[in-house]
Amino acid sequence: MNYRKSLLMSPTDLNASGTKVIDIDTNKPISRITIRWKTTASDESHTYPKPDDISKIELVDGSQVLYSLSGQESQAVTYYNRPGVALSHGQHIPTLSETEIFCIDFGRYLWDKLLAFDPTRFINPQLRITYNEAKSDTGVSVNECEVWADMFDAKVISPQGFLSAIEHYSYTPGSSGSYEHVMLPDDRIIRQILVRAHYSGYEPWYNIEAVRLDENTLESIPFEFTDMEQYFRIMKSVWKMIITPFNVGVTTSARHWYIPQTNYWANVQLLSIGGASDKYISGASARGGYVVLISAADRQQTGQAFGWLPWSTFQFPMGVQDDADDWYNPSGRKPRLRIQAYTGATNVDAQVILEQVFKY
Repeated sequence: MNYRKSLLMSPTDLNASGTKVIDIDTNKPISRITIRWKTTASDESHTYPKPDDISKIELVDGSQVLYSLSGQESQAVTYYNRPGVALSHGQHIPTLSETEIFCIDFGRYLWDKLLAFDPTRFINPQLRITYNEAKSDTGVSVNECEVWADMFDAKVISPQGFLSAIEHYSYTPGSSGSYEHVMLPDDRIIRQILVRAHYSGYEPWYNIEAVRLDENTLESIPFEFTDMEQYFRIMKSVWKMIITPFNVGVTTSARHWYIPQTNYWANVQLLSIGGASDKYISGASARGGYVVLISAADRQQTGQAFGWLPWSTFQFPMGVQDDADDWYNPSGRKPRLRIQAYTGATNVDAQVILEQVFKY
């Protein structure tokens, strides 16, 4: 076979919390790493979004960081890179399993011959998964983690490098209207920039008003968006809607969950199981991905969540995403992001994520 799916770690209970270290002990190029995280649900509601169980996913070679994102950031990158996928099993019912998928895509697509991770280029590559099984559901006591690698086998390739996604900058914004200036590295090609602005229950443009990229202290301005809500409305014609499964138990008192879609009109569509039951969402919408549901009777509900802006994250593509020759070369340009805080202000958790080309 040209390709092989290899099990890097068989299904394992990782205990309550900690960091699992997995050696990448293969000499075959890897196109994708997939992490399956499963817990047995305990609570009817979630305290935090389910991907928060995984606080960090890292690929390292000694002290050199090759990939580093939180669970939410990792899923946001994948939602933008692979439109139409669902990274959540969407089953949030006590005693049943909840499953989240986290991926490291080293190429533009699966089996990209130009961009792939070649372990032979490094001394001791390791995957590190930092986790807390009871972060989102405080009653969880059982987990299972499994890691797969999509490898090139009989097919011989000579990749030029791989896509490296890293949280470049994390901060708490200042007061509404204030600016944060973020200098970007200029040593690697940038495929895309993502800006995350999270405040539970609020859409991301409530949290940041404007984003500008300038070069050499305003000598050139590749883009400046002064109203992020309008930027989102434009990009709805570019980004595909995110649709994920959503299966929960709803009763006469409010229960709440989180979904990856975070625009103002993000929402869920549900059908009751076993009998009719009027139900409604408490509040204007599931803005910010926060879903609060109430039903006339205690019923399980099955359906889907829909919307845009995965985990409060805006994408800024830096060229045609499938054309590696078209991406942004920041060398000598002194690129800088200027991000303006908005109404959410100091309540906001903000990050800048870069997906760059790590060349061999």
